[in-house]
Amino acid sequence: MIATLHNTAEVPPPAAPQSCGVRLSESEQWLSPARHKQWLWALLILGIVARLVRYALRFPLWEDECNLVANYLDADYLSVLGPLKYDTVCPMLFSWVEVTAVRLLGFHEYSLRLFPLLCSLISLLLFVHLARKITSGHTLVLAVGLFAVSYPIVRYVAEAKQYGSDLMVALVSMTLLVHYWHRPHQQLWLWLLALWAPISIGFSYPAVFVAGAVSPLLAWSIWRSRQHRAWLAWAGYNVAVAVGFAVVYWVSMRPMLQGQLGTMRVYWQEAFPPIGEPWKLPGWLLNVHAGSMLAYPVGGPGYGSTLTLLCVLAAIVVLWKRQHVLLLGLTLGPLVLHFVAAAMKRYPYGEHMRMALYLAPMFCILTAVGWLTILQLFNRRRPATVGLHLTLAGLAGIAVVSIVRDFCWPYKSANDLRAKSFACWFWFNMPHSGELVCLHSDLGVDLEPAVFRVGRSAVYLCNQRIYSPRHAQGRPPQWEAVSEHWPLRCVQFRSPEVQRDDQAIVRWLEQMQQRYRLVGRQSFPFPFYNKWETELRFIDTIEVYEFVPRQSAGKERSASKTAETIR
Repeated sequence: MIATLHNTAEVPPPAAPQSCGVRLSESEQWLSPARHKQWLWALLILGIVARLVRYALRFPLWEDECNLVANYLDADYLSVLGPLKYDTVCPMLFSWVEVTAVRLLGFHEYSLRLFPLLCSLISLLLFVHLARKITSGHTLVLAVGLFAVSYPIVRYVAEAKQYGSDLMVALVSMTLLVHYWHRPHQQLWLWLLALWAPISIGFSYPAVFVAGAVSPLLAWSIWRSRQHRAWLAWAGYNVAVAVGFAVVYWVSMRPMLQGQLGTMRVYWQEAFPPIGEPWKLPGWLLNVHAGSMLAYPVGGPGYGSTLTLLCVLAAIVVLWKRQHVLLLGLTLGPLVLHFVAAAMKRYPYGEHMRMALYLAPMFCILTAVGWLTILQLFNRRRPATVGLHLTLAGLAGIAVVSIVRDFCWPYKSANDLRAKSFACWFWFNMPHSGELVCLHSDLGVDLEPAVFRVGRSAVYLCNQRIYSPRHAQGRPPQWEAVSEHWPLRCVQFRSPEVQRDDQAIVRWLEQMQQRYRLVGRQSFPFPFYNKWETELRFIDTIEVYEFVPRQSAGKERSASKTAETIR
């Protein structure tokens, strides 16, 4: 039901049963097939290199990552199904993959980001395959280039978050659907879609939007092709979607939302359409779609993606004029369902690029179609050819700049780099002069329990597990080694977001001093600045209490004077 988007000078694919392609030029071939291939491979290789470099550089875990992966510290497969700490939610199958990676490979940046890396590489190869099915020539090269080098797609290679999985899952669904459109007489693709649908929902929340949009598109294409036997497979697909969603919802999604829905609605307030104030809706829609949501290849808030939006709108007009209902439905269908969910305040819409990353394949194709349509407005051949060369060179430049930037600044923010540097020093060096234990991780003592539900305590716990050799290896403290010359140092993490409980600290110190003497106390302030390092937001603190075993009465009086001097 769908043919290749091709230039007139190129031979259309023989497998296309019915043409619904876009002809970008009527008689001109701007680049030769050999040059097409060269650019395609160059951009594809740059995209792969950019992904591998970002992963290999081992960026410090940043706060959002830590808020999620802290839930995988010593987790089992059942514990990640319920409400997660730090106001996070995550698809159950993604969490299971992460828990498996931690158990097999240990808890560190490489293991936590391995699955997102694989998702990104698979997505890139899948997109090339998908783009070849529905585009060719200039559109194919430009679409692949956009997908290969776009910052939002490359970024999530090096983040232990589910958004890269969202992208891969959507691409699998789209690829199976397009395969069926090419061969409507082969119902195998429909049954594969039916088998894949519940798995996709387990891996990705926005997979529900894609699955919901696929159903009417399948029905329309079955009706058009008159393949009546396919209706059984279509019914099976819908049953699989319904059952898969119900199971995932009741097992995992519902418990998570019960604990986090209120917080999510407050945090994502700007990402929900102002349905109650409809006069604000046009401006809100323009701000969202010209912002981070369409940051391909680059862009951002404050109308930073206006050019991409214009290209997408131009492509929609072109596809509408040529009556490409299926392609339009594949793009706009999930987007409409996504908007409905946002209107119901169930899933944020467009506040950040990651929330719509699953639609990156269609956005890249539409951007390519729209940009080539704009270039075609030039009447003479030379400007259009030059413009295409400059565009492809610009995409290659974005990839090169991205790689260089990652080498020079291998971190998301200076706060993350400072947290990693401190953890490397503290958890590696301090144990060489005493027995270093964490009140929370080693002793199970929470003098201020609320601390480990808010703030940057997740960063503290994750960095402790990664950069403390003893915690990384799962070894217990060596209590028998504690002596006068090998003190016991107890570490407490404190956050200004939680009111200090002095009474709890006093009670704990009294309990500890039944066996040990407090001989020292240190405080390490850890400032946290805004993104631009211009404003101090708050200061976390790491308190270290140093103890030695109690001695005889005479020695104890002498040690007491020393301790008073230290304090």
